[in-house]
Amino acid sequence: MARIGTAACIISYHNFEKTPPLAELKSLLDRQLKAGADACKIVTTATNVRDNWTILDLISQNPAVSLVAFAMGTMGLLSRVLSPLAGGYFTYASIETGKESAPGQITVKELIKTYQIIGDS
Repeated sequence: MARIGTAACIISYHNFEKTPPLAELKSLLDRQLKAGADACKIVTTATNVRDNWTILDLISQNPAVSLVAFAMGTMGLLSRVLSPLAGGYFTYASIETGKESAPGQITVKELIKTYQIIGDS
């Protein structure tokens, strides 16, 4: 793998149709790591609520990996919010409404408020 300076390498995968089964996501993660990723990004599309748990399982089963993982779309909101709490490297939020870069993305303000509510529980 070619590198310039000390920049970290993020290998990214996006599936705009569905969330593949956990075994397939694990295989994908293994391929990213073997290719030399310093951080891995796996983003899928949630078609049902269970897809959130698939993503969160992937994160929790790989605690030593710098892994950004969540599901897009309205159904993927849980994984977007819970990903960092489950050990995900980070999540994405929009600066403001109307500036979203992917389906289901909430604003930074909404994300912070959600974390504050969770923290108060």
